[in-house]
Amino acid sequence: MTLPTNAPLPFAKTRTRPLLLGHQLRVLRNRQKRLKGRVALVPELDLSAYRFRAVFDWIEFRVHFTKQTQARYVQDVLRRFLDRDSHIAPADEGLGGVFTECRIKVQEPPSMAVVTAIHKALQDTFGEASQSRVTGMEISVDAYPTDPADNARATLLGAMQRTIWTDRSIWAATMSRPRSVFAKGKKGVQRLVRPGRAQEPDLLGFVPEDHLPPAIDGTMYLGAKTDPVMIRLMDKVIDTQHPTTGPVQLEEGRQRVRIEATLKDGELGAIGVSDIASLKTLRPSKLQKRYFQFKLPTFSQDRKVTRGVEALRNTKQNWRAQVYLRTGVIGLMRMDCATELYAATQKRSVTKMVRVLTGKKTAARRRNFAGKRLTPPFVAWEEMNKVVNVALVSLEKREATAWGRYGV
Repeated sequence: MTLPTNAPLPFAKTRTRPLLLGHQLRVLRNRQKRLKGRVALVPELDLSAYRFRAVFDWIEFRVHFTKQTQARYVQDVLRRFLDRDSHIAPADEGLGGVFTECRIKVQEPPSMAVVTAIHKALQDTFGEASQSRVTGMEISVDAYPTDPADNARATLLGAMQRTIWTDRSIWAATMSRPRSVFAKGKKGVQRLVRPGRAQEPDLLGFVPEDHLPPAIDGTMYLGAKTDPVMIRLMDKVIDTQHPTTGPVQLEEGRQRVRIEATLKDGELGAIGVSDIASLKTLRPSKLQKRYFQFKLPTFSQDRKVTRGVEALRNTKQNWRAQVYLRTGVIGLMRMDCATELYAATQKRSVTKMVRVLTGKKTAARRRNFAGKRLTPPFVAWEEMNKVVNVALVSLEKREATAWGRYGV
């Protein structure tokens, strides 16, 4: 049995030929029983050729003042600490644009200590009628190639698209399912797994042909914008949040691969964030397990075919490799769920047929089904997880320094 090892990295915005991301077969030395005799597909990538840096991309919080004010006066306070305007959304705006309650979204905050200092200045200026609440935040990990070339970024992005892991429910709701977005409107959205047939909705992603690789010139989404967690992966070449000019092309040295996690609602409470004061206990390194974990698929090694069920298993291993190379471990998990469901359905059908033909309540002997036994273990991509962890720990150290500087 020979497994395929090349992942196609297609473009959606141009008619450029897809790039290829090669993989190596790595024999696992792990002593765990579940990994015995298995190999992993590992992207051929030199991670030392990239510089990884974690940042807080934005934070949004709600404030309720005792004094009426206007957005321009709130902005004046914010600009004492920031070099760009922030988005201010009044909740109870009246005549003349006055309000007492609003949401403030700070882009690229220098640190959470600065956000806390901002909140203190707002309290001192306008008073506070009720406790502030953090309503959303986004944390990102950026990777800058040492050689700032498009292919260097595309290769890393393709590898991250295929190895990003989440244990959140992203299949139940259609809007939460993995997708690639490369233009505005419905025509610019490609679902990574074709919709299941109406009569078999649970068999979504059962065969490789159901899986479509994400575009490397688009943004890959896991989760809906309304979900408590949404993860995005992209080749960031445009700054869409520029305060004065709108979207602008980034200079070559600032172009990077980015993975970002947007958090809101109950997810903030799950990581210990509630009011502004809670930001002091936030530890970026603790967020890796929830949002920035990368895994590799594993496969059985070559198996000599002596029975039909072994031929079926080998075919399934090849299918699994094809799926991983297209939609990664996320697509592979979907395929494995569909496989287990199909196996259970198959087993019930065969058992029923035997019962009808023999008149017995159970089958005379145990039968093998090429289904649930094939459910694969995944292993951590240790090299990728390590460089991401270093970036998150570095952010944590910068935050600690900032807290000491501001003394808040």
